[in-house]
Amino acid sequence: MGKRMKHPPVYFTIGQVQHNPLLNLAAYLATIQESMRKAGYPDFKHGVQVQFGLTSSLVASDPEQAAQPVMQKVERYLFLDLEGTRCFLLQANSVTFETTEYETFELFLTELKRGLQILSDAVGGLSYTERIGLRYLDAVVPKENEKLSQYLVREVLGLPARMPDDTFAYSFAESALHAEAVGQVVSRTVAQGGQLGFPPDVRPDGLKVAERFRAVSGEHAIIDTDGSFSERRPFNLGEVESRLKSLHVLIDKSFRATVTDHALGAWGA
Repeated sequence: MGKRMKHPPVYFTIGQVQHNPLLNLAAYLATIQESMRKAGYPDFKHGVQVQFGLTSSLVASDPEQAAQPVMQKVERYLFLDLEGTRCFLLQANSVTFETTEYETFELFLTELKRGLQILSDAVGGLSYTERIGLRYLDAVVPKENEKLSQYLVREVLGLPARMPDDTFAYSFAESALHAEAVGQVVSRTVAQGGQLGFPPDVRPDGLKVAERFRAVSGEHAIIDTDGSFSERRPFNLGEVESRLKSLHVLIDKSFRATVTDHALGAWGA
């Protein structure tokens, strides 16, 4: 860990800590914004996300009335750097750090901790953490005259590996890895054609994707590795750091089991 690949395939990274709800988060925004500005995140944006959920009614006599849609508005506060490659997203119950210019895990972890500390200091201390997550999106793009099968192990290639003469729209593979006291890692590999995109549940929040990835077109694969630890724990920045490190080790193990030695060599590992 700590060494950056010469040509890293990662194009989007997310780190998130879910904490006790702060229903008056807006009251602390002036203090938070000033600290974020000094930390290198002077751009500020405010948005509202509308979410819909279903609630069941146990007393409804009409089956069609058993599930009622409920609309919820979620306030989102964004703090971005000048280059548009790093961003903190604050919501009432979470701190999220996103970047499209990932270098090393140590540098990423330092920034995530910085944002978490800024919030904790501003509100007089957080009470607990509920979930800690770390997620990587990697773009696997074969070089000219090469194939995806040279970059990905056979286990994640699906039917296209068994039917090389046929044309497939896409191929999808998913595995969930559980580790005692560490958490879980869900690894998804999607092989497809066309331009590079994002999973349906990921929003880049206005960040600029690196130019080398904006030009991706044709056969490629996305490796989506999502690690998380879910348990209510008293807030402790040292413990958050330790759990993120453990998740990173598990994510790295999963990623390296997904790609070939040829891929690692092509990326300059």
